[in-house]
Amino acid sequence: MRTLLGLALATFGSLSRERQMPSPPRAPRASSRGNHMRALSGLLLIITLPAATSAAAQWTNSVSNDEMTNEQVVSAISPHATPSRPMEFPYTDTDAWVGFMCDGKNEWVYLGFSNTPNLNNTEPGDGFNYFSTRLKWGEEIKNARFSQKWGSSYINFSDGRDALKRLTKGSADTLLLEVDWYGNGVVYFRFSLEGAADAIAKARASCKK
Repeated sequence: MRTLLGLALATFGSLSRERQMPSPPRAPRASSRGNHMRALSGLLLIITLPAATSAAAQWTNSVSNDEMTNEQVVSAISPHATPSRPMEFPYTDTDAWVGFMCDGKNEWVYLGFSNTPNLNNTEPGDGFNYFSTRLKWGEEIKNARFSQKWGSSYINFSDGRDALKRLTKGSADTLLLEVDWYGNGVVYFRFSLEGAADAIAKARASCKK
């Protein structure tokens, strides 16, 4: 914001300097005031543009291929979300997203993180950690169970069918995740689900080809 504000003020200053250069006889004061108002309007426009840009984040699709088997995996990914409060080092830059994947035979719904989740109150077994936590689909709070492969940056819904049904029905605009993160306590990630149903439908159509 400081950079944009500095740019806006520099622009406003430039307009002021132009008025100091030789020019025809001065216009009435009312006209000069109008110029000031137009300059201020431009300043407000520059400041408010980032908010409009950030609101445009959408679900996206991607395709990856296994070069050994030539199998194709298609994904639908939500906009990335940051925790509701800053996390302590080394997790200060952590963000997360909701993901859907299909390969023509199987489908998965998962939550991905830019840093490997280090969670409390998990149950180890067979190379995985298992845990339960609360989710909020729109206004509905629900307990859900997840699994995390040791060292993985992804956690998988144990009941992926229920999660997928909610994503494709479009019954909720947001998903709020609660996790107990080591060294940070309980933290929350809020994901946008707007456009999820369309992105998943597009991924499924590509998987059937």
